[in-house]
Amino acid sequence: MLQAEKSSLRSKIVMFAPFSLANRILTSLAAISVVALLLIASSNTHAAITFSALQNGVWQLYFQSSLNSLPQRIKTQSITGDKGAPSLSLDGKRVAFEVTGGGVHVCPIEGAGDCQSVSVKQGYAVRPTWNPQTKELSFIHFTFKADEERSTIKIASDSLTKITPVIEQTGIQDFPDISPDGRSLVYTSWLTIMPYRGAVRVVQQLWTLDLAIGKAGQLLLSNVSDIHPRWSPDGTRLAFSSNRTGRYEIWTISIDGGDLQKVTDGPGEKTWPVWSPDSSRILFTHTQEGRTSLSLVTTNNGAITPYTPFGPDAAIQLKDADWRAAAD
Repeated sequence: MLQAEKSSLRSKIVMFAPFSLANRILTSLAAISVVALLLIASSNTHAAITFSALQNGVWQLYFQSSLNSLPQRIKTQSITGDKGAPSLSLDGKRVAFEVTGGGVHVCPIEGAGDCQSVSVKQGYAVRPTWNPQTKELSFIHFTFKADEERSTIKIASDSLTKITPVIEQTGIQDFPDISPDGRSLVYTSWLTIMPYRGAVRVVQQLWTLDLAIGKAGQLLLSNVSDIHPRWSPDGTRLAFSSNRTGRYEIWTISIDGGDLQKVTDGPGEKTWPVWSPDSSRILFTHTQEGRTSLSLVTTNNGAITPYTPFGPDAAIQLKDADWRAAAD
């Protein structure tokens, strides 16, 4: 779907200051915030899940208030098209999502309230993810110029009315996710390698950005595709999907770039990981024989089980789950 930029191998990075003074004060309380998040994650009482399900040829959004509750379709009002990449707000009351060719939207999970849209003048917005501390929404803004496709990571205010760029970096940036303490952002950066002899190759590497001081750096040196990074609930590890062994499997790594571990193995491509609130399992999109489903893997032993919210006999394709402990 995306064509990587074929220009320079040298990355030109421009950092922006996305935080207001009030937000900087909030980030100074990071230690207290992490403790609060860990207390929330210690119980599954409010562990909410959202995902996309293919029904009547269209991807629709569903919500579960807990792992074993019945899925409820999220009302998206007049928003049409395939809906994916859902992200739950920390309070579990709103969901941000992308519509294929239709940008990023935010809708209430249940009850009254109108859906809102993220407005960009040119191009389109995708990959929404919430900042747990500020209630701001980070997303990717794709733009086109001549034969070139570019992307910028941006942040929208809680009301979605003010949009601020976070980082501009040569090429394509994708799949942002913000740490539980709201201080760091992880994303995938595309790099096009064009040797004078040999085939053009595109690699996707994990980068992190310190939102407080505006320092970006590569997390994991890679000549493969490392995509879909997600922070663990305690902020100490990242889960991501990588094809470094020939097919996409789920891996984890510490935030300092060490202790790389392969979590899954077996048939099918495994992408879009998300941690359980207690970090004991990872829910991911599992693609086999052209069909997508959701599966669970236990992080300590790699045991994989199908996740079937509509029942074991339901032949409904599923993808793009988000799973978090929702605060009261």
